[in-house]
Amino acid sequence: MEEKKWRNEFFDNYFKIEVDDEQKWLDCKNQHLTKIFQYTRVKHAKTLILDDLMYLREIKDLNDPFEGDLLYDLDEFYKNPIKNPSLDKSDIKNIFHEANKSMKERVYIACFADKNNITPMWNHYSDGHEGICIEYDLNDDKLLKQIFFPIAYVNENRNKEILRKLYNGADYGKLTIETFSNKSIEWEYEQEWRIIIPKGTNNMFNIIWKDNKPYIKFLKPRSIYLGYKIDERDAYFIKKLCEIRDIPVYRMIKDNSSFNLTYIPYEE
Repeated sequence: MEEKKWRNEFFDNYFKIEVDDEQKWLDCKNQHLTKIFQYTRVKHAKTLILDDLMYLREIKDLNDPFEGDLLYDLDEFYKNPIKNPSLDKSDIKNIFHEANKSMKERVYIACFADKNNITPMWNHYSDGHEGICIEYDLNDDKLLKQIFFPIAYVNENRNKEILRKLYNGADYGKLTIETFSNKSIEWEYEQEWRIIIPKGTNNMFNIIWKDNKPYIKFLKPRSIYLGYKIDERDAYFIKKLCEIRDIPVYRMIKDNSSFNLTYIPYEE
């Protein structure tokens, strides 16, 4: 099943109000969730490589201005017979805004991709190819897989269905996950996976605070990939960190036969 198709089918089926084959779609998700990559800057290397700590972000810190937004048609909800007749359109708009804002403040996010050679990702998240990309193996970690979800890249109409579900009695916890598992199709190149952790719940992962920032204990990296423009001093620094934990290091290079990046073992 091609990448976009299975992601959107998972999104459309797993998040139905009534799902008869929920486990089928969780199994589908986990079959695709074998290894993931995080693009990042060199300054974060020590925490990720030596400490196995993964930084958790809040929605307001992400770069998509529509991140976590629930779209709606105001006229549609204003005409809804269950509305309070004392509310005008501006009241309803404020209610939606505050509800959405509250939802955004209740989760932590960590973002990943499913490939190590996505050129825009290197440019946007790995310091213009001067950073690194870290590979993690998720094959045997059933516990961690439970909080990983693929992002579906959808149109406005599919997003608008989420708020309608709230009025139709959808499970709020699952609705929260659905809210942060979709983005505009213009972000499709990222092929993103993300960890979604509700704040203030008795979840399976303890939040670790370091320098006033939230982290979770994560996995030992499987491999490290150096950006093809990385400074040699930074490359040497990364190599020495990886030697401590016996982690292989590769360097990204341009594939001269295509518009793709590939990699080779890093040699000092």
